[in-house]
Amino acid sequence: MREDQFIKLSQAGENVQIEYKTCYEQISDSLYETVCSFLNHSGGHILVGVKDNGEIAGVNPDKATTLQGNIITAIKNPDLFLPCPYFTPQILTVEGKVVLYLDIPCGQYVYRYKGKYWDRNGDADIDVTDQPELLLSLFERKNPHLFEERIVEELTLEDLDSDTFQYCRNILAVIKPNHPWLQLTDEDILLHTRLAKKERETGKLKLKYAALILFGKEEAIEEYMPRYRFEALFHMCTYEEYNDIKRFPSRYDDRITMRCNLIKVYDRLTQFTERYLPNKFYLPEGTTQREDLRWDLFREIVANLCVHSDFSTGYACFYHVFKDRVITKNPTRLLPEIPEGELTLQELSNYTKNPLLVRVFHELSWVEDMGSGTRNILRYAPLYYPDYKVEIVNGSQFIFSITYMEMSQETVENVPRNEKMSQETAENVPRNGQMSQETISTNDEDDLNISLEKPTDKKENSKKNKRHQAIVSLIRKNSRITMEEMADKLGVNARTIHRDIEELKHVVEHIGPTKAGYWKLLK
Repeated sequence: MREDQFIKLSQAGENVQIEYKTCYEQISDSLYETVCSFLNHSGGHILVGVKDNGEIAGVNPDKATTLQGNIITAIKNPDLFLPCPYFTPQILTVEGKVVLYLDIPCGQYVYRYKGKYWDRNGDADIDVTDQPELLLSLFERKNPHLFEERIVEELTLEDLDSDTFQYCRNILAVIKPNHPWLQLTDEDILLHTRLAKKERETGKLKLKYAALILFGKEEAIEEYMPRYRFEALFHMCTYEEYNDIKRFPSRYDDRITMRCNLIKVYDRLTQFTERYLPNKFYLPEGTTQREDLRWDLFREIVANLCVHSDFSTGYACFYHVFKDRVITKNPTRLLPEIPEGELTLQELSNYTKNPLLVRVFHELSWVEDMGSGTRNILRYAPLYYPDYKVEIVNGSQFIFSITYMEMSQETVENVPRNEKMSQETAENVPRNGQMSQETISTNDEDDLNISLEKPTDKKENSKKNKRHQAIVSLIRKNSRITMEEMADKLGVNARTIHRDIEELKHVVEHIGPTKAGYWKLLK
């Protein structure tokens, strides 16, 4: 780590992969909690000797080597970390100050610190030990076996939809008349595409989740994947207007909820696209045959939503159509190959998250070669709308937005609205005007949240709430702890603790003199 790189990280602000700790003379528990969070999430950078605001304060130069040694000793102690991670803290001199830099890798396993599982959510470390859904999500993320590859016990051919198999054959009969699927039985197709396998001893057909997702009957999907769901919503307004709650309370003009297999979902989403997106044709150079730009562009977006979602979480996938843009939102599997946060199309890795699903879509010509989706969007988007804008946010949810039309105020006001517009007053969707990753802990069954911007004070409130919880926890463990000791353990200055105590006066009370008294919890 070079000095200029450290300074750049200190100026970037804390986020899902950057954390600042002061720890002037002693390593705080919160540092090890962050280490555990980064190991369990997607790795990250811990800058020791840096204040919350990014100011480089440094650590005690005489104790830098001791601090480094303490960290190494802690991570090698199985009573603290299990399994024990491996990394080496670096001692650096930055702007004349001695600091420590910890480059935490994305762990291969699920880690715990002092018997607790920690995960990263935005810029906060979350104890997920007693939160079953979040803990399950963490273990699913670290599972080396893809969800689609797992066998669904008791699932049989009778649970799959024969009409869907025939629908695929009908498509191939037109576009690939010599395709082998035309001569194969349903079972042979499953074996040919590795959606199923036969036990050697018994010859019994074992079906994978990929088979259920692609070809399952609705009742079978409901039984084995009860939270599986796709939502398509049309809003007769621009995205900016949608964020104006006074003018446009939570509402949609059309909504389709799909719990059918993925082949049918793709078909219905393409029909939804044709219904609400403008049709644009163009003549490719050197030909006399027109091409449908709408189909060329949005089939890539629909296909990506279908085959790159993480179906292990059970969270819904959303397809929102506005008068000026399309936004998709789906749960995703965090991967080291794809960074978190805001991305460009060029930064998307060619990593296939669900290769079995992709293979079937490839056979049907719904997706092409690896990386072709990005190339096709870059190719067709400027033809569909020259001033198009693509915005991508990668996190526990993958959010994709493409602006396909500029809507003037006059144009919008003259657009007739559906008199039967449905109201979503109970769902009260939060909204914001720009793109950024929303901090997500759970997905309610009726979660239609497509807000992509954090409030400006959300980060600060998150850190403050986290610190308040830590203060109460410290007092519960030691009622005679001083504010200075709290500041040292939490890696902040004493004035910050004083302000926090003032805000917690309804929760904690100090009895007796400043140095000889004790704390009393009021709640």
